Amino acid sequence: MTTRRTAHVALRPGRGTITVDGTELRGVVACEIRGHVQEVPTMVVALALHEIEVDGQMSISVPPNTAASLVALGWTPPPGQEVPNAVAHR
Repeated sequence: MTTRRTAHVALRPGRGTITVDGTELRGVVACEIRGHVQEVPTMVVALALHEIEVDGQMSISVPPNTAASLVALGWTPPPGQEVPNAVAHR
């Protein structure tokens, strides 16, 4: 199920911003807005994430700005993951 959120998309020459529930999304590489008459539009956002493969144990953390973007999209961070206050990113 998709959760409805409030989004603001601002496109400017050379720079654009996408804000979801007051938090600016970081690392956006693509954004697509889909909609039909009498339907709530859907925004699909692609974030720049890196893939690695490790054979062994390691600690995993998500950078605070990325964590804030993911939380704005509905992600639940693991215990101990730092997530900055959304107000700081406005």
